[in-house]
Amino acid sequence: MVYMNKITLSLPLFFSFLLIFLSGCSSLTNNHQQITEHQNITERTKKLTAMSNWKIKGKMGIISPNERHSLTLNWHYQGDKNRQMLNLTTVLGIQVFTLESVNNMHVINVDGERYQSPDLNTLLASLTGFTLPTHAMTFWLKGLPYLANNKITYNETTKLPQTLTSYSDEKKWFIKYSGYQQVDQYQLATKFTIKQDNITIKINVHQWDVTSNDSD
Repeated sequence: MVYMNKITLSLPLFFSFLLIFLSGCSSLTNNHQQITEHQNITERTKKLTAMSNWKIKGKMGIISPNERHSLTLNWHYQGDKNRQMLNLTTVLGIQVFTLESVNNMHVINVDGERYQSPDLNTLLASLTGFTLPTHAMTFWLKGLPYLANNKITYNETTKLPQTLTSYSDEKKWFIKYSGYQQVDQYQLATKFTIKQDNITIKINVHQWDVTSNDSD
């Protein structure tokens, strides 16, 4: 049974932290060098599937019919420890919320209040009013299918993922990849557009850190 603590935060209150920082996602810039060499799809998929730990820093834009927001994103994922830490702040450094997940228990801190649940998607939806499929995104960010029935198209020249059609919580998501960077032995995407119905999430990764996988 899903349980939550203090899930009473209204959507207007949550977004009050963001409204004064309205910004179109087109302002997000990407300075990473593009990869033009041909990649082996099978080899790349195998390497990235084994890459269980990573950190990203960048910007995340959220567009809905009535609002547009630009946020700073810091995300540390440790798949081998079943743990993640996600921090979202405004472009001026004001904290929006922090998320920490350990062994499938998720805790969100926002405005001095603490909320927790084993159901992260429901928890986020209760606090924000929209779904942020973080578990599926840990696959999508690496250009990997979340489920077996996902569909990937590849760039004809580089053979890197170009689009991904995926499903999370019985909802259809479309992911478009617009840039890649060579990070150690991995070819990693740096610019994403994630869409579901009338919600668009744009992510520009300024820094990938995969050094914790060096001993794997």
